[in-house]
Amino acid sequence: MKKFVGYIIDKAVKAAPRSKKVAPDIKSVKPTKLSVKKSLEKTRGDEYHKRIKKLSQAEDKVVKGKKMMKEGQKIRKGMKDTGTVFQFRDRKSYHAIAPGDVTKYKIKKGISRGD
Repeated sequence: MKKFVGYIIDKAVKAAPRSKKVAPDIKSVKPTKLSVKKSLEKTRGDEYHKRIKKLSQAEDKVVKGKKMMKEGQKIRKGMKDTGTVFQFRDRKSYHAIAPGDVTKYKIKKGISRGD
């Protein structure tokens, strides 16, 4: 019986007259000139800030790289002075020496070429 009463009430509600007007959908909103100008300024400002940050990071890497180069050269020179590596006169590359091979390459420990 409850289902029947609910069915009748539902039919009555649907049959009641009402307005069938529906508002049209909003397709777009025209921006005002002021808001476009402020938006462009903000976009340019954000891009400028991003470029400054990227340049700063690049400069930090260059400074860090130079510092690392100096440290590496100092370590390499120390190894050459102790006789653990050797360098050909006409080459820039260094080569490791196995322990006990100092005599094989005729390397004198502690004597630097003056590079």
